[in-house]
Amino acid sequence: MATAKTIYAPAVDEILAVLIPGVHAALGDNLVGVYLRGSLATGDFIDTSDIDFFVATERPVSEAEADALIAMHARLAAMPNKYADRLERAYIDRAALWRFAPGRRFLTVECETPLRWKVHETSWLIERCGLRESGIAILGPDPRTLIDPISAEELRDAARQRVREWATWAADPHDPEWLPPRSHQAYVVETMCRALYTLALGELVSKRKAASWGVSVLPERWHGLVRKAVAGRADETPDETAIEGVLRFVQWVAAEGQAFAASRSAASTDRST
Repeated sequence: MATAKTIYAPAVDEILAVLIPGVHAALGDNLVGVYLRGSLATGDFIDTSDIDFFVATERPVSEAEADALIAMHARLAAMPNKYADRLERAYIDRAALWRFAPGRRFLTVECETPLRWKVHETSWLIERCGLRESGIAILGPDPRTLIDPISAEELRDAARQRVREWATWAADPHDPEWLPPRSHQAYVVETMCRALYTLALGELVSKRKAASWGVSVLPERWHGLVRKAVAGRADETPDETAIEGVLRFVQWVAAEGQAFAASRSAASTDRST
């Protein structure tokens, strides 16, 4: 089983140095691979980022294995490390990883939330695509050998569903205390830019690349919002004055994003012919 050496920020390496042996001890011969995803894999990692990882298993995680993993994650979360409770992603068996089917439960950890069983819906197709296309194998085979290629239309369908879910949230945020930090507002804006990019071009790119694209193609009235978001992605200072604009942007993407993306897709096709 291949293993890649990790050299990230010292605090990240400290977490991985506990996580990887802990996963191996809990899963034994059921472990296929451990993979990094998201900003650690794309090179966009900043101080406020989370540690995104996937673990592939040969068989579905057993109850005994789940108990061991839950205990290990609890120990991780108690470490005096700023990333200790900022881990994201899941443990997925080889058969389920190969082709996404919504509605199945997997052991999942999210920022400031303990490891637990969670049903995976549409967003997890997007996560699998990111793992396949840009994931880094810390241990195990190339992730492209574990995940069936995901078509542009599958990605677009998933992006449409995610935009609808974001619009429902924006109409009545259930966690208003989460919104004030500039870094959180940046996450929302960049996520919407990435959804638009996927709708327009049928590809999944990093949020930072999608935001840069957004500044170049979005209607001018959104340029300042996107630039401000990009500038604030590492800034946890609250900014109550920006919240309304961020929510309006989400609603605009939901209401007009499909037509906008179609126009950009047509423009891209014209340039390529």
